Amino acid sequence: MIRILSNGLLFLLCMTMAYHGLKLMPVRTKRWRSLAVKKVLQETKLPSWLFVCLGLRQNKIEEKRQLLRGCGIGMNASLYEGGRRILMGGALILAALGYAALQYPIFIFHLQPVYLLIGAICASIFLFADKKVLASLKQKRAQRIIREIYVISHHLLYYKGSNLHLHAKLSLCAAQTRSIRTPYQLLLNEWYQGSETAIINFKARLGTDEAVSFGETLNALRLNEHDSYYELLKQRIQDYKDKIELIRDSKKETVSYLLFVLAGLPILNTFRVFMYPWIAEGQRLFNTIN
Repeated sequence: MIRILSNGLLFLLCMTMAYHGLKLMPVRTKRWRSLAVKKVLQETKLPSWLFVCLGLRQNKIEEKRQLLRGCGIGMNASLYEGGRRILMGGALILAALGYAALQYPIFIFHLQPVYLLIGAICASIFLFADKKVLASLKQKRAQRIIREIYVISHHLLYYKGSNLHLHAKLSLCAAQTRSIRTPYQLLLNEWYQGSETAIINFKARLGTDEAVSFGETLNALRLNEHDSYYELLKQRIQDYKDKIELIRDSKKETVSYLLFVLAGLPILNTFRVFMYPWIAEGQRLFNTIN
């Protein structure tokens, strides 16, 4: 058991070193190719006959569209759901082949049937539970967005009473963005083409409740940069602060549960090493008396 754990830790260490090493390598940005791929993923739709054959329903597609938007994945929801169901069917077929290859190895030639079976089962479980995975990613992304909008709102409040235009104030806050930098920069670029439309597009790109409230506050400031509207911004900041505190408390609670479980492992090991032999010896003695 110790040998298996040590090999697993060594494998994780090697993979971590390889990952960080690859991230340090300079990579040329494939700007236009990535834009073309995003455009294809957003605009490609499933044929109507395939939509019917896969048993897709409009309410499921809308649910996945909301999850994908909340995760920041710009992909057509019907294409995603159709691809997921096709991949799930392929994974089940591979699992059946792996199970059959345990008796008849000729089905998969020189591959190990156990590896194929385990890989197909893991892929099937992941594809089946994709809704929970997307919901978790959406929650993590929403937490990052809350923190950045909180910082932007604080900096925007700092320029209260300034003669700068709202667009100029937002431009000065652009340096504080990280995970929402692209949508925020698009907001600034589209501002003079139509500020209301730019705010609507900004809310749609982020797809979270905090982005909607921040967009509404920007819209109010856009219409009238009066000091009273900055009081609304202060209320928003307090709401973001409360949410950040809740996120921090939930993380502390999760870590405390994990530490409690880890603290119980030495106790179980102590019971196994010292107490179990006495219990086993007493059970054998009891069996001999009977």
